[in-house]
Amino acid sequence: MQKQIDLRHVSVANLTIGRADPVRFVEAAASAGFGTVGLLLMTATPQPLEFEIIGKPDVIRNVKSALKSNAMRVFDVEAFVLSPAADLTKFKRALETGAELGATHISAIGTQLSKDGFYLGKSEREDVFGRLCDQAADYGLHVGVEYMLYRDIATWRDALELVESAGRPNAGLIVDVLHHYRAGSAAEDLASVPAGRIAYAQLSDVSGASPTMDELPAEARGDRLALGDGEIPLSAYLDALPNDTQLVIETPIADQLAWPISDRMQSAADRSRAFFEKRAAASAQK
Repeated sequence: MQKQIDLRHVSVANLTIGRADPVRFVEAAASAGFGTVGLLLMTATPQPLEFEIIGKPDVIRNVKSALKSNAMRVFDVEAFVLSPAADLTKFKRALETGAELGATHISAIGTQLSKDGFYLGKSEREDVFGRLCDQAADYGLHVGVEYMLYRDIATWRDALELVESAGRPNAGLIVDVLHHYRAGSAAEDLASVPAGRIAYAQLSDVSGASPTMDELPAEARGDRLALGDGEIPLSAYLDALPNDTQLVIETPIADQLAWPISDRMQSAADRSRAFFEKRAAASAQK
C-alpha cells in the first residue's frame, strides 16, 4: 500500500466512539480531520441500539444535513449478521437506509459462538450471503465479510471461501487487523488474497497475550490501542494490502471511555495521523 496516507481519505468506524448520536459522531469526525464515517444501523449483539436510524425520517434528515454541512460522506454501514435469525426484509430496509445516507459498503459477520448457539450450515450461509449480496447490488452497495475468531466465520480463509463460493462480484473481505493478528495470521496471508477480494481494512493496535475466546469480544469492542501503541505489525499488514484499499480507523480505547466524544475522536485522528507520517518517513529513509 502507498506510504502517503491522507486522513481526509480515511474513515472512522462507529465503534471508535461507541454509543454516540450519529449527528454528533459525524460532526466530531469532521472536526478531527476524517473524511468519511461508518454508521451503525443494526446491532451485532443482544444489546439494542441506543440510537436508531432505520425508520426514523427525522434522524436520517439530520444525519444527511450534518454530512452535507461538514463535507463528509458515509463509507460503510453495519452490521449484517449471517445467522439462522437473519431477516432479509429487515436487511433490505437497512440497505435502503444506508444507500440513502450515501454509503458504498456494508459489513457482514458470522454468528457469535456460544454454548447454546445455533448456526447456519455451509450451504445455508452461502444462500443467505448470496441473497444479501444481490439485495445490496440493487442499491449499489459492496458487501464486506469480516472474520473474527469468536464468530463462525473465524478466519480470512473462512471469509474468502464464503465470498468465492457465493460468486458475487460485489463481495470481498474486511481485514480487521486485530482479528487477523489474534488468529495468528500474517502479512503474507493478506498478500495471497486476490486484490479484488479485499473490501477494506480496519486499523487498530493491541498488546499483550491473546485473551481467552470468551474475552476476545470485550477486547475487540472496547479495549484496543491507538495505531503504533501495541504489537500488531501494522506496517507489514499495510504493505501487503492493495494500494487502493479503503482504510478505517477502529480504536475503542478503554482508558478514554469517560472522555468527551470530541476529545476521543481528536485523539484517534491525531494518533492515526502521527502513525501514518512516521511510516511514510521511515519509508523515505530506505
